[in-house]
Amino acid sequence: MKLQLSLAVYLVFLASMLSLAGCVTPGTNATVTSGQGSPDIAQAQAQAYDGPQARIAVARFADKTGKGWWSGSIGDGMADQLTTALFNTNRYIVLERAALDDVLTEQDLGASGRVRADTAAEIGQIEGAELMVVAAVTEFEGAASGAGGGLGGGAAGVIGGLLGGFQKAHMAIDMRIIDTRTSRVLAATSVEGEATDVNLGGLLGGYGSSGALVGGLSGWKNTPTEKALRICIQKAVDFIVTKTPQSYYHYGAQPAAAPAAAPAPPATYQAPPAGATSGEMVVVVPETLNVRSGPGENFSSLFSARGGDRLSVLERQDKWIRVRAQDGREGWAAGWLTSPVH
Repeated sequence: MKLQLSLAVYLVFLASMLSLAGCVTPGTNATVTSGQGSPDIAQAQAQAYDGPQARIAVARFADKTGKGWWSGSIGDGMADQLTTALFNTNRYIVLERAALDDVLTEQDLGASGRVRADTAAEIGQIEGAELMVVAAVTEFEGAASGAGGGLGGGAAGVIGGLLGGFQKAHMAIDMRIIDTRTSRVLAATSVEGEATDVNLGGLLGGYGSSGALVGGLSGWKNTPTEKALRICIQKAVDFIVTKTPQSYYHYGAQPAAAPAAAPAPPATYQAPPAGATSGEMVVVVPETLNVRSGPGENFSSLFSARGGDRLSVLERQDKWIRVRAQDGREGWAAGWLTSPVH
């Protein structure tokens, strides 16, 4: 009786899964999953290297878990995901580093003379990064099952397969933002991501030996490991954005020119009330002598006295003397260019 009930349960469930499979229309499909809101090519090229956006690059991720699951291609893939996510924020000038060797090869080809000179990639135009993002995976549990798999035949096998179909992945990433000019760590964070999936293949594969056939049916497109990684990347990008000012300071950038100061008003001198002269007289020594509006060369010239002219001294201020000419005009003259009349 128990065997018949178990077979009935399995057949009902199998029929349900096959009916779902029958609803799927054969064909192909592709979807753009990100980048719709990122700048277009013209906008990206128009961004000034010394404009308000910081120039940023991402280094290859490192593995600090020591569990043997790591490879260089995994680190490159993680860096690629972070690079794409940073570009899609439209907050940075994102510089390519993973494929930099390919860029250099293209430039070297242009310099070799084997391509048209007017189409060759110019050498010396690669931009340097101001910020470098470095990261390391410090914790990793990839797609660990929620149970040990099938528990035997009958209903227990179905239940065991159901439990085995639950998969959970956990990942933790340490990330730092480094100033490439000074090597200072400008910001640092730890991000953890976790994802759980239900896999129909694990559900059906837990019963009998037919799991390999129907186990290809999956209710999820991505694995929990990938989902955990994407969660970490997105949270990391959110952190980087919050730590970067909208208008980034560029070392060596010329500050904006300050508005030109208004010209200083011409120097003027308020002469004291006219009084009796001291009776002192001087004679002009050079051929001409400028008589100015105040005691200094920065004052405007009122008139010129000729060599040999006699001037009455009205006042002295340091090396300057206020004088009156024979025609009654007054002003300041350089005392060292005159000689006393005895």
